[in-house]
Amino acid sequence: MCSRPGRSCFWPNVLLTKGWKAMFLRATRVQTPPDKVNEAIKNFETNIIKGLRSAAGNQGASFLVNRQTGAALGITYWESAKALANSEQIGTQSRTQLTKHVAGSQIVNVERAELMIMDRVAAPKAGSFLRLVTANGDPEKLDAAIVNLRNQVLPLLKAQKGYRATIAAVDRQTGRLSVSTVWDSKADLDASEGKLAGPRAEVAKLAGAGPNDVQVEIFETAVVELSAAATQTSTARA
Repeated sequence: MCSRPGRSCFWPNVLLTKGWKAMFLRATRVQTPPDKVNEAIKNFETNIIKGLRSAAGNQGASFLVNRQTGAALGITYWESAKALANSEQIGTQSRTQLTKHVAGSQIVNVERAELMIMDRVAAPKAGSFLRLVTANGDPEKLDAAIVNLRNQVLPLLKAQKGYRATIAAVDRQTGRLSVSTVWDSKADLDASEGKLAGPRAEVAKLAGAGPNDVQVEIFETAVVELSAAATQTSTARA
């Protein structure tokens, strides 16, 4: 069990598995008044994380925020598609808690996806910064994009100063691809942009996404609590 609830920690009692085992996530996009961001973080720490720890198949959660705009993402990780489906009531309760406890907060949307890449060179921690790239592509082309990301882009990412992790997930029904890269600092994230803009465009193109189908957002990791299984480096073979 985490010794610092709601901050940065591992759940070491989860057994590791050899090879790739599919995991799934649910991402809830939230819009909060910028002056209520700290309240939203506190709510996630004290109310939402607590309920997740005892949920069957849960592998942890993170809460990402943009303090300037009030945009936020609450992400929960699940060991299987079945565990994700069985947790829908918990997800509904969590969303209700947020809008109840944080005045002015709204749920923008909820997405579900299969994890395809989880690459880490450092343990997850609060205070790191994250670039989230989402592309609305073609379900039939997602695997080609993942192969390029794994074979061409990951080595480039790992050569950048301050690189910590890459998490890539797909929604095979809608064709949506999401790729998060995590960095030690905002300065490291900004410095990497010049090296990554071109490869990012290539991945999006391979996924069947046009220039207007790609969105880039910057978040701070406010809360992160993940199991050992969710922090090991894993890559699906497309």
